[in-house]
Amino acid sequence: MFAVYFTEDALKDVKALPKGTRNSLRRAIVEVLAADPARHSTDLRPPLEQFRSFHWRHYRVVFKLYAGRRILAVVGLGERSPQSPSNIYRRLEALARQGQLSDSGLTTLRGFSGKS
Repeated sequence: MFAVYFTEDALKDVKALPKGTRNSLRRAIVEVLAADPARHSTDLRPPLEQFRSFHWRHYRVVFKLYAGRRILAVVGLGERSPQSPSNIYRRLEALARQGQLSDSGLTTLRGFSGKS
């Protein structure tokens, strides 16, 4: 089983979901994704090539897999629809181009490892 951690932005994404959706998605992350993340996700293309995507209904959970540490660092989640103004891939691609996406993942890991 992998430990699952969320960046601040990913936590905001979770809080923005309807309560029923939030609870169901949490169960899917814990029961399916954390059990075998490589099997239940796909690699992403540049500029998100360091990340993977877990597909659940019409939502996507984007995370970085640290297999050696058995950690999933969730950097964002949201709708997959290209028509959606909050399309998760479009938003994360913009952050990746600015270098902010990698920084948020490192901050998350530092926070949970006790290192600054």
